[in-house]
Amino acid sequence: MNSSPSIRAFLFTTSLGLPLLLAACGGGGGGGSTTSSSTSTTANQMTITVEQNPDVTAILPTTVTSDVPYATVTVCDSSNNCQSIAHVTVDTGSYGLRLLQSAITSVNLPLDTTSSGQYLAECETFGSGYTWGGVAHAVVKLGGETTSSIPIEIVNATGLPSAPAACLAKDPTDAGSVSVIHSNGILGIGPMVADNGSYFTCTSSTCTAMSSEPATSAMVSNPVAFFTSSDTNGIVFQLPAIPSSGAGTTSGTVTFGIGTQSDNSISGYTVIPLDSNGHLTVQEGGTSYTSSFLDSGSSLYVAPFNLPYNTSTAYFSPSSLQQVPIVLTSNGTSSSASYSSSVDLASPTSLNLSPSLMAFDDVGMYSPSTTTVDLGLPFFFGKTIAYVFNGMSSSAGTGPLNAIAP
Repeated sequence: MNSSPSIRAFLFTTSLGLPLLLAACGGGGGGGSTTSSSTSTTANQMTITVEQNPDVTAILPTTVTSDVPYATVTVCDSSNNCQSIAHVTVDTGSYGLRLLQSAITSVNLPLDTTSSGQYLAECETFGSGYTWGGVAHAVVKLGGETTSSIPIEIVNATGLPSAPAACLAKDPTDAGSVSVIHSNGILGIGPMVADNGSYFTCTSSTCTAMSSEPATSAMVSNPVAFFTSSDTNGIVFQLPAIPSSGAGTTSGTVTFGIGTQSDNSISGYTVIPLDSNGHLTVQEGGTSYTSSFLDSGSSLYVAPFNLPYNTSTAYFSPSSLQQVPIVLTSNGTSSSASYSSSVDLASPTSLNLSPSLMAFDDVGMYSPSTTTVDLGLPFFFGKTIAYVFNGMSSSAGTGPLNAIAP
């Protein structure tokens, strides 16, 4: 299979059914105010919003969908029937569009078949479990941009057998539902083009793992790379800064293309080349974590930092807000560029959980990893983070790479 990294996604799950699990970091209480950058968009931009997902509320009335960046995605079938699907997670830690079958109600997206007439299916792994689904072709519209007809994954597709044992062996938790991923699908627009899932051929009752990956044209892939415009070499992801006490509905933008239009220049950014797996190095406390990444699809930091944490939930639980200095550097390249920042971490019990607060920039989870820091959505607030896709050129160099401002 290709060498791009596995999909990662971790959710900071909170419930109002708990005794106000979350009451103000740093003492302040957080109101329900809206924080937004300029979200009037041009054709090569898409609005992203951190907000409460009503589809989750309908199933889990006390759950707050914290730190999940949503966008509306439109898919069209071969008859040019189109459907707009709201509350799809925007994930820079994965590649390809994955939509829940339950969210597809008014377009006809039949599953792709192989030359022998079998369904083409895929298993992919997240931090919260696996997705199992069939591959189908669709035209995808993001903001004002449109792709050619590309492969997407229909998660828990009708007519497909249950996930095979080879998929369950990766992770036995089925992440193919709104109640688990808190969205109607996942829009993977990270630094790689093709995904690295495990592919299968299936009859209506059995599935067989493919001994080699299918042709690139059949693989679930990053939609941005297949726009019919010139804005195909990367993205710029921007969210406003928020208070440490949390914020309400928070909006930003994803701008498509790098250096292709006046609104997607990355001149003056700190450029961090990534390795062939899409990784960079995070240096913290004298340790270098060489398999790290910037991941909007994780709703919290996941890191092996030496701070107190709750042994039941693994959430970091310092007695007061902690700022952990970090330095981002290139991993395995000749670049000497570095980006200095910090990770803010507070105990969930010090935050103010309410239905009006959906955005926090200081929540993290302990991981025993010796190689990896997952800089999830909290890292994105107040920054502009660009991704140049692998093999594609830009004014900052050939991808994969990240570029960060300020």
